[in-house]
Amino acid sequence: MRYFLIVTVVAALSAPVWADEFREFPEFRYSSGLPGGGYGVDPAGHAGFDGAFQMNIPVGYTPGAGNYSFAASVADFTGNFPTDWEGDDVNGTFAWGLGLFGEHALWLMDMGTGNGGSLESAYNVQFQVKRETANHPGISVGVVDLFNERSATVARPGEGAGKSFFIVATREAGTEEKPMYYTLGYGNGRFHNRPFGGVSYQPQPRWKLFGEYDGWNPNFGTAYDLWHSGEQFHLIGMLGVVDWDRINVGLTLTRTGL
Repeated sequence: MRYFLIVTVVAALSAPVWADEFREFPEFRYSSGLPGGGYGVDPAGHAGFDGAFQMNIPVGYTPGAGNYSFAASVADFTGNFPTDWEGDDVNGTFAWGLGLFGEHALWLMDMGTGNGGSLESAYNVQFQVKRETANHPGISVGVVDLFNERSATVARPGEGAGKSFFIVATREAGTEEKPMYYTLGYGNGRFHNRPFGGVSYQPQPRWKLFGEYDGWNPNFGTAYDLWHSGEQFHLIGMLGVVDWDRINVGLTLTRTGL
């Protein structure tokens, strides 16, 4: 018994920071790679800076044909500003997405996740059920980790069980000069079998603020349109805080289908 306790204490002290928290769906709790995750999507389904913007939850608007995104982000588990892409105390994510079809758009994503920057793929899909109108919000459905490529818990590494389904709605509010977007959804698995939701606000043409609850913890942050070429290409910088104490930074390039 004595030796068991010694081994247990030594293992706990030597374990990486990520093992102490976020034990469930640990690689899906920072940047989502889903529509609105690190870039904006407007009610018409254009990916760019304008529109609903979140960090770790999807929005109810799905980009269609001609839209794509490349998003890189990294979170530090210790509360410091992340300075590396890999290591025991950071989670790096790279996601690219491609839109298909028109009114009933389909967004396909390859989201590379993993401690140490190993970037094993998780494939995500989102489908536009209804575009927003004067009478109802934009509504989408989707699935995270379609083929169960990633582990659902750190207790069983390598065991694919990350598949999670969701439904989400987003409504535009505010003014034309300072738009605001409200998002509400529900999902299982990665979303903790709970409602999730968020709000984003654009006080200036190139600056956004956002807050959210992802089913596990609150997150908040800001984003800035660092560079754009006409209305088609945008390079977006994001600074977020996950669960009040984990800094998450991201950089996303979008191409808007016009």
